[in-house]
This record gives sequence, structure tokens and C-alpha cells, in this order.
Amino acid sequence: MPGSTRILGKQLRLEIGGTDFWADTMSCVLKNEENGDTVTTFEDAAAGTTVKYFFEITAIQSTDADSLWSYIWDNTGEEVAFEYAPLGNATPAADAPHFIGTLEIGMKPDVGGEAGRKNTYQFSTRFDVVGAVTLDRVP
Repeated sequence: MPGSTRILGKQLRLEIGGTDFWADTMSCVLKNEENGDTVTTFEDAAAGTTVKYFFEITAIQSTDADSLWSYIWDNTGEEVAFEYAPLGNATPAADAPHFIGTLEIGMKPDVGGEAGRKNTYQFSTRFDVVGAVTLDRVP
């Protein structure tokens, strides 16, 4: 039996609010942690909703109107749909699923950086997922 297909860091589809920001993104990780923000009820615990999902994203700084940096700046605090395809595929497949849901746009991003002729300024942000993440394997 051959080994599992590896996810390589050369493709990405990161659609936020209907726009794919893969070209601005340097790192994108969907993570989860215990939900310590709220009180867990017995219903929450029975439903398994004690985990909170979030994205940690690092991207280039660009004040272009259609950049991820500008999108975050203009939409901080908004809840928008996301579709995340770590394999870069346009439609979900059994071996190349998409992760979909709703996220809240994080705080306004940093601007600026260290001097240097070829330094590219970057920023990091966190987007909390609102509710659950769906793993979509079917087109």
C-alpha cells in the first residue's frame, strides 16, 4: 500500500468573504483549542461543542484595495464565510477536501517593518471561527 498523499506548501485556496487571498498568504493554519471563552453547559458537552476553531495567518502587507491586509482593515469584526482548501483545488474531492464555515475577521493588521532594500513587510492575524467547521469531501 502506498503512503498517504502529502500536503505540500505550494498550493492554497483561502476564500474569505467570497475572495481568494492565496496570493497574499505566506502561512495559513486551521487550529483548535478548548473553548475557555464561555461557560460549557451539559448540552454543549453532550454535543461536543467545547472546542473552538481558529485560523492563524501570516501574509504580506499591501495597502492595495484588493489585498488581504486591506480586506481585514476594512472589515474588522465582521462575520464572513470562508472556504479553505490546503491542496489548492477549486472543488472538494474525497482526497482533497475543503474546510468551510464562518469566521470573524480579526483586529486591524499591523503596518510597517524593518528597514532593508528587499525586506517585504508582513503581518500575522487570528480569525476565530464562528460555530463548527465542516469538512466537505463532495463536489
